[in-house]
Amino acid sequence: MLKEMTLLWKENTIMTKATAAFSSMLEDCSMLFSKSWNVFCKKLELEHHKDDIRARDKSINEKEREIRRLLVEHLSLNPGIDSSGCLALMNMVKDAERIGDYSKNIFDLSVMANGKSRNLYHSEQIETIRENIEISLSELHQAFKLSDDKLAKRILDRYIRTKPVCREIVRNIYDEDVSKDDALVGVLLTQYLKRINSHIGNVASGIIFPLDKIDFVRTGLLE
Repeated sequence: MLKEMTLLWKENTIMTKATAAFSSMLEDCSMLFSKSWNVFCKKLELEHHKDDIRARDKSINEKEREIRRLLVEHLSLNPGIDSSGCLALMNMVKDAERIGDYSKNIFDLSVMANGKSRNLYHSEQIETIRENIEISLSELHQAFKLSDDKLAKRILDRYIRTKPVCREIVRNIYDEDVSKDDALVGVLLTQYLKRINSHIGNVASGIIFPLDKIDFVRTGLLE
């Protein structure tokens, strides 16, 4: 669907601005996730990067509002011409904003821990999920920019493989004898990763499918 819409919007100044803003928004999401994760893992100093992380989160929110304004302006000037494409983009923008929020939540876990080390249970599985998400975020920007259905489908395949692993980790932490603090961090982190993965899947579905099928991938509504 996106390929047809971008061709339609190619000569439209307002929609060119909207799609460029969304492409930039996806880049911010990728950078925010990567930096938040590296702070959480103590590969980056929290104090040295907290301002940039918060600035990127703010930038994502500002771009969401900018795109909303552009879409309203476009539809006001061109009522009914491509409303389904505008609604699809609006949907994708909201998912990208949620990716930013959950990435920021990972940074907030570092703040909550206040520099204290925690035992991270199932760290190998969590690292695999992290790697999949980081790859998908990078590919998502390219898939949108190029309207690449094949790349978007690859992202959706990765989403489907990752989803049950998140559930398994939470279930295993619940069944294991771990400290309250370690369990809290493990469950919250896994849930944030699960939600980021789902919102990535939502955006990828918007690149491929028509409006009525966005957010639906094989097994049903993305959770």
